[in-house]
Amino acid sequence: MGRILLVEDEESLRDVLARYLETQGHVCEFAEDGEVGVEKVRGDAEGFDCIISDIEMPRMDGITFLRRVQPYVESVTPFMILTAYDEWRYAMDAIRLGACNFLQKNPFDLAEIANAVEKALEIREMYKLRLNHRAQLEAEVREKTRELQSTYEGTVIALAAMIEGKDTSTLRHLFRVQDFCRKLARELGLPDKRMRQLELGSMLHDIGKYAVPDAILLKPGPLNDEEWVEMRRHPQYGKDFVKNIPFLASAVDVVFCHHERYDGGGYPAGLAAEDIPITARIFSVVDAFDAIVSERCYKAARPASEAIDELRRCAGTQFDPGVVDAFVRIVPAIEADKEQLEVRIQAKIDSMGLGRTGDRPAVVERISKSA
Repeated sequence: MGRILLVEDEESLRDVLARYLETQGHVCEFAEDGEVGVEKVRGDAEGFDCIISDIEMPRMDGITFLRRVQPYVESVTPFMILTAYDEWRYAMDAIRLGACNFLQKNPFDLAEIANAVEKALEIREMYKLRLNHRAQLEAEVREKTRELQSTYEGTVIALAAMIEGKDTSTLRHLFRVQDFCRKLARELGLPDKRMRQLELGSMLHDIGKYAVPDAILLKPGPLNDEEWVEMRRHPQYGKDFVKNIPFLASAVDVVFCHHERYDGGGYPAGLAAEDIPITARIFSVVDAFDAIVSERCYKAARPASEAIDELRRCAGTQFDPGVVDAFVRIVPAIEADKEQLEVRIQAKIDSMGLGRTGDRPAVVERISKSA
């Protein structure tokens, strides 16, 4: 049995129809015109199993009423109209708007109405099954997406670890930079899609160094001019690698452009200003900041105030001035979160089975110095 909303301005007709439907076990509620009906549907749309409405009513006719409640009708509640013989054109409009049936009035065929209501309640059950199935499918898709994302993230971290070696100092640098990039992207109002591209690119920016010969990567002394030419090809190598892998391809802007400079003096393409993707401009500021404030095997850590001074000094030449300004605004939050961030990073490294030290310091140092 169902809960039915009757929208009918003629009280006598409404009472006759309600009394009959109640003898069939249904519960009826009333609205004397379309405006009252809209308020009732908005307040309790899923509570009604069926809506029956007249077409000609004061203040708001049945067609307008149907248009106003159409989102509810389409998703959960079947709608039927009452129509006289001379109103058939309106009935056709109602059907096109989503009404599932129309009923003749003056006089009522009560048996026909009872049968139509039963069919409408069957439609209601199908609506609910469809909604439940859709909700279940959406939940399954969300879960599978989370699982896939987790797998992808694990692959990205593994790739970064492969490039950085088992020494975790530069891997920690990557995790910090990823976190700072996320904070700066929010400050700049980047869309979520661009933020994800930035996070991925920040982890994989040096992936192209896999193609640089070990004789160059592992060389203990300074590189000569020819060796630096080869080293500076790593952005192109990285772009060629990630662009053909669907779940890595969105990192391409940072991978290819992380050595570009705002004044056009960078490499590999010599891009300048806003021709450099915003994700790469963000990364370069964040990467430089963390390199300055972090201790490395070849230098001591410097305070955040000195890093800010250096970023400002290079704004307009190496860095985007607007990005620098935005980053300076979030430095207090970065400093406040510093200890907790290190705890989170250590948990990630522990989950990867890496220790605190490793066996590729030469590679790590060269990557750090050329980044």
